[in-house]
Amino acid sequence: MFGRDASQNLAIVPIPPQDLNDAAVKSTWVDMRNFEHATLYVMVGDTAGATFAVTFQEAKDASGTGAQTLAYTNAKTSGQKLVINTVVGTFSVGETVTGGTSNLTAEVYEVSASYLLVRNLTGGTTWTSGETLTGGTSAATAKISGTGQNEDILLPTYTAPSSTITVPAVTFKTYCIEIDVEDLTTEDGYTHMRACLTDPGGATIAGGLILLTKPVWRGIPMPSSMGTQKIAATQS
Repeated sequence: MFGRDASQNLAIVPIPPQDLNDAAVKSTWVDMRNFEHATLYVMVGDTAGATFAVTFQEAKDASGTGAQTLAYTNAKTSGQKLVINTVVGTFSVGETVTGGTSNLTAEVYEVSASYLLVRNLTGGTTWTSGETLTGGTSAATAKISGTGQNEDILLPTYTAPSSTITVPAVTFKTYCIEIDVEDLTTEDGYTHMRACLTDPGGATIAGGLILLTKPVWRGIPMPSSMGTQKIAATQS
């Protein structure tokens, strides 16, 4: 039965885990003609020494003919829940909060009376239980109960990107970008796209994959979106 196993009707293009400090990393060119949607997942490992940017390019074929920037707006980043108490003032969505003991920083996505949903920005994800959290814009303060939890959530970016997101220097986090085939300039013959991770200028272990979904027809297996291209650590 078609579609009984979801893995039969999708395709996966890996970006091998590696130290991005070696050079900027680009995936192979991905043919989007058999799929309507692509999701890029980028995962940062046990070393995150510096930030790096994630962009996309589109081209007319697997050789990169006419390569140009592919804009996107739909991105999600790893989040975390901070349980708080002894709150003074009101935290603001989008502001940066800082831990008084851990010195960790995070961007606020959602404000509740008893917790904050945040995106970790610097230092890590293990906060000091009982430390004071201070809002950089609101100047609100609160005590953190615990060291942070729910590290598996993905939060939409506070401000929609135009074509780039910056991945912070925080270990063991995941980032997600959605691309629809309509985002490509198909009217001008652009049928391929690839993901690009910039050189952070410091040791940063990362990898990822491009998941192709919403096939335009059902195949077991689906036709390759890579063709004869080889998966390598870096692409020209």
